[in-house]
Amino acid sequence: MSKRCMKERAFVKKTREFSKKLHIDVVKNLLVFDELDSTNSTAKDLAHYGAEEGTIVIARTQNQGRGRFDRIWQSPEGGIYLSFILRPRILAEKTSLLPFVAALALTKTIDSYGLHATIKWPNDVRVNGKKIAGILLESEVIGHAINYVVVGIGMNLNIDITHFSTDIQPRSTSMIHELGSPVDYHEFLRKFFIQFGSFYKLFVEQQYDRIIDEWKIHTDTLGKTIRVQTSTETLQGIASDIDQSGFLLLRTERGETKKIMSGDCLYFDELYHT
Repeated sequence: MSKRCMKERAFVKKTREFSKKLHIDVVKNLLVFDELDSTNSTAKDLAHYGAEEGTIVIARTQNQGRGRFDRIWQSPEGGIYLSFILRPRILAEKTSLLPFVAALALTKTIDSYGLHATIKWPNDVRVNGKKIAGILLESEVIGHAINYVVVGIGMNLNIDITHFSTDIQPRSTSMIHELGSPVDYHEFLRKFFIQFGSFYKLFVEQQYDRIIDEWKIHTDTLGKTIRVQTSTETLQGIASDIDQSGFLLLRTERGETKKIMSGDCLYFDELYHT
């Protein structure tokens, strides 16, 4: 048996054994794969055919990993790639807070290793100003009811950042790069699941203010002069606040306040360093 095949089998076996010992409410069924095109795509298919809330799809690598706006999410060995299937009974408009739940869970977990993580609106987690994790939310709404939400996580754990393409290397980091030593994959996963479960509990209990207040503590977006590219226009101004659905409130030079539901956010103080 080749070394690669042994490594693949070891990952799947160890992760399945790990899942049996979790006993965390938010994790009902952990489906483990060595390689997938995309954990989000697989999770969406499973959700469409009735997979229960708390089903999680996880893969050692992805060969067609996706980020927001159908961008490629480079997924070499050493990262964490997983997708939650959730079926919250809440207003559809509140699903925009689920990336906050995931970002807070990641931030708290990263902080537990002695690093200082921050959240960049809408879906990035950063350490020392560089991206260490991203979140992709996809959902299906039937009528006014949520059928499912898939929350995808891509986390740079034990990745040598030189394995990334040259265009994203300057803007990316990983746990091993920041700490100088590898992090136990399954221990990080366990800590993350615990944090995710805690924040998701607040979410289903509709304690949205607590989630938003916690997000404001950990974000590095508010108060900054930013440029946001939406699907229809480019806006710039000061990120003044977020509303109760997590939408960004941008104060323009004219003094107008614009509500932004989704877009690419770039900080002015980083414009010439990307």
